[in-house]
Amino acid sequence: MTRCGCLLAVAALRVAGVGDVTGVDLVDFPPLVRRADPHNLPFFDDAFDLSLSSDPAALTGALFPSRFASEIERTVRRGGAIAIAVDRHVDLSVIASLFRKSRLVDVRNATLDGSAASIVVLSTNAERH
Repeated sequence: MTRCGCLLAVAALRVAGVGDVTGVDLVDFPPLVRRADPHNLPFFDDAFDLSLSSDPAALTGALFPSRFASEIERTVRRGGAIAIAVDRHVDLSVIASLFRKSRLVDVRNATLDGSAASIVVLSTNAERH
């Protein structure tokens, strides 16, 4: 769920051979991306294997970050994955605590659109340790 990168991410995943990709954004980009409120996603529970958010400001800039995280967890199946970009200077323990039904698996540094970011990878609906 990114403001401008969602369309590019969806297109790149399709080119890479991922057949069933659903993009959501605050703005419609038919046919690849549909408009949706990240605090109230229009999908069934367990609808996806993976949720990817490549905009480092999406989670921390959300009106209700805990609701945003909860909606991601609701829509990703048990044992699925969440990959979410955050600003590199954000406290990762705070990010991990927003995802109450997921377990932190990995964190990687990345540069996205010239900005330093961390990619946080979580396993959904897993037992927390």
